[in-house]
Order: sequence, then C-alpha cells, then structure tokens
Amino acid sequence: MIPPGGEGEIQVTLRPKGGHTEITKDIIVLSNDPEQPRFTLTMKGTLLVDMIAQPVTVGLHDLPPGEAGTETFSLRPTEGSTATIESVRVEDATLFSLREIEAEAGALATYELRFAGRKEVGVSATRIVVETTGANTPELVIPVRASVATNLRYPRQFGFSWRDGELLERTIGISTRRGDAPAIEEIEDPDGLLEIEVLEPRGPTTSIRMRVRADQRAKAEPGVRHTMIVHTNDPDEPRLELEYRVMEPRKVQPMQISGH
Repeated sequence: MIPPGGEGEIQVTLRPKGGHTEITKDIIVLSNDPEQPRFTLTMKGTLLVDMIAQPVTVGLHDLPPGEAGTETFSLRPTEGSTATIESVRVEDATLFSLREIEAEAGALATYELRFAGRKEVGVSATRIVVETTGANTPELVIPVRASVATNLRYPRQFGFSWRDGELLERTIGISTRRGDAPAIEEIEDPDGLLEIEVLEPRGPTTSIRMRVRADQRAKAEPGVRHTMIVHTNDPDEPRLELEYRVMEPRKVQPMQISGH
C-alpha cells in the first residue's frame, strides 16, 4: 500500500515471445482514489538482438499425407550489427533437413527447410538453432511446425435447430484443401430421418442440404445422436461418418408484466 502523498515503484519484466523484438505489456493499477480507482500503464521495450529470422517461425501447412514440402527463411542482421553466423542446424534431423540457397537481398544467408513428409495426419514440430558471434544473440531459435492433413474439410457433427416451433433445414459443406470440389457418390441415412439434396459444387465445396422429414419428426427426439454416411470420390476419405442430432427446443420465458 502507498500512503497518501507517497510514491511507489512498479517493476515489470518483459519476456519476448515468438522471436519478436518489440514487447508491450499493459499493467492495470487499482487504487482507493475515488477520482481514478483504476488506470492502465503501458510498458514498452525493445529486445537487443544482433540477428533476426524472417519469418520468425517457419510453417508448412496442410501437406498431403506422405508428401514432402519446403519453405525458406532468411537470417538478417539488425542495424549496426557485425555478428556473423557460426552454425545452423535443425534439431529433428529425421524429418527435416536444411540447405543454404542464394541469399535474399539484405540477408546474411537464406536457407531452404525441407520436411520429408509422414503418412500420419498431425503436426510435427522442431526448432532451428542458429549459433552466432553476437553478444546479444549468441543463439537464435526458430520454431518450426509442419502439418499433414487429408484433403477434405467437413463438419464431423451438426444439429438441427428450431424456430417458431418448426425444425429448420441445415446445409453443410464438404470442401477440398487441394483441387476441385469432391464428388458425392452416395449418402446413407440409416435411421431414415432426413430428406437429403446434394447441391451443385461451388469452387472447392460441395454442399448438402437436409431437413427432417415431416413423417419422421416424432422419431427425431432431441439430443439423440444419429449417423449419416457420405461416400465421396476422395482416395483418402471415400467414406465419411457424420453425426447429427435434433437440438433441444428453446424454452420461451413468459413475459412478466407488473401493474401500478
């Protein structure tokens, strides 16, 4: 507590994240001053570095299973720096490899990072470690992420909601990350609750419009899960199992009118 008329000191530690040199931190100060019980102090700092990476992180996104991918990055000196590069290595040398290529304008060096690929869908993460002669940045670490994804994007679950006591129709899209829109070859609804229409493809997306059949609404109990099976021409995912359910109707709160 700071007494009336007294002074206090706030010490703030700024920790850089993501390789960025500019750091900003907002500090909220609470007091018992009735005129200004709360105010914000904005603390700014600049990290002293000899060398930076562009981009600060290296990402290879949505690669097909089993396919390799490459991305480039450059190492650049900061203004006035005389630091040089001593070594560059990638920690995961099984899936990733580095080779130096022609340097971009203004760069000390430019490298190509290669991801060998993997059959499993998921993310592989590693780090590139740069050793330098700089006093402020003897070691520069560059985060790396490579993601492997199948070609199709689609909702695995969806629901039918209500409006004015009626179930609304629902449209979902199945799209591709690479190439043309998928062809829908067949749709199965084992419980037989839905009317289903496949719409014309637009761009990379094929849409499916559905409504709960009027003669099946009594069987469409809210919250019960049902399965819809979509057969596509995609070699990796020729059979999609989607889950749907009817949502609980919203309860309308009675309006309370008070008289005088």
